Amino acid sequence: MSSAQVPLWVPILVGVLGVAGVVTAQVITTFREERRWRREQQREDLRWQRQKEERTHEARSEAYAELIGVVEALDFALFRMRKSKKDPVLKDDLREVISKARLALGPVNLHAPERIRVKLKESMLPRFDLAAKLLEEGEDDLEKWHKGQREYRLLRADMRRDLGLDAEDLSHWEDKG
Repeated sequence: MSSAQVPLWVPILVGVLGVAGVVTAQVITTFREERRWRREQQREDLRWQRQKEERTHEARSEAYAELIGVVEALDFALFRMRKSKKDPVLKDDLREVISKARLALGPVNLHAPERIRVKLKESMLPRFDLAAKLLEEGEDDLEKWHKGQREYRLLRADMRRDLGLDAEDLSHWEDKG
């Protein structure tokens, strides 16, 4: 064998090493791509989760605000009706506010957690019972009025806590249950 000739195994080895290098580089690139894709997918999932939480928080906030406005209007109408039971205009106002209150319950029942839905029921039933008594019999029920007021304050504080806002400390009322 002359010195100018390369043994046959050298080009074969170089070719095998070249193919192995290309395959290894492709495997590493594929692995990096998959890892990058998984990270991007996790970021997208996290972004979608945050957007969903933001929409849920916004929907709760709107539902709670609407309900609070309607309950305040209902309380005002009930208070006026308790003072002047025979006025037909006040009766019509009370009926209208009761109708609005019923409509405002739907979004809260849809978006609120169970503890708020329970307090909502405890807050609204005494009001509706008192309204029915005032409209039908003209009778005031001070116990229902006070129970509705107490439960509403507890509900409002719980809704504020649910939204991450500061809330009035009503622990002394919560114990009386």
